[in-house]
Amino acid sequence: MSYAIVDAHHASAAERRRMATLLLSTSYLEYCSAANKLRLHCVDLQQRLNIEPFLDHARLLADDARRLAGFCIAAPRCELARVETERPYRDEMQALDDAYEAFVGAHTTDQDWFVASLAIEPHERGRGLFHSLFDDSVARARHAGCARVVLAVWESNAALALYRRKGMRTLARFDVAWPLFFDRLALLALPLGDSA
Repeated sequence: MSYAIVDAHHASAAERRRMATLLLSTSYLEYCSAANKLRLHCVDLQQRLNIEPFLDHARLLADDARRLAGFCIAAPRCELARVETERPYRDEMQALDDAYEAFVGAHTTDQDWFVASLAIEPHERGRGLFHSLFDDSVARARHAGCARVVLAVWESNAALALYRRKGMRTLARFDVAWPLFFDRLALLALPLGDSA
């Protein structure tokens, strides 16, 4: 079976829904999304907040039958910051959201290539597809002239080891979520050297 990486701006409604479902399963977003102010189902909320607004910065990995195998949302941080999004999480989640934004802002630059999401379908894992999506993102970062690739990953996530094998190193740790999730976010960076 072969796979291709394509821009996501023409993703079907089913693909967008699956992207939101997959995103929800790879983080603590279900907890954060529960009892949201818009009263949306958690998947609907994540599709509205973290998929739809970022489709211009998303790439899909699909098999030759056009079945979604994974996706990546990434761009220079300054471009991602310009995307307008809502903040409908319940009140107690706002402080955590604000703290995360401040943490990322303190340790990154506008010119960093920021990987906001990278997820592989569970049944597709172990086939090297992570490497295809990650390497595509690194190539796009180089093409954009970014000096480094940056992302945040939960320390309990198995993907942390994959990112480390790709040469990413820890910039900082986000401890604010520990009392809630008993987990920390590692902010990782991969210097690209001469990105021209």
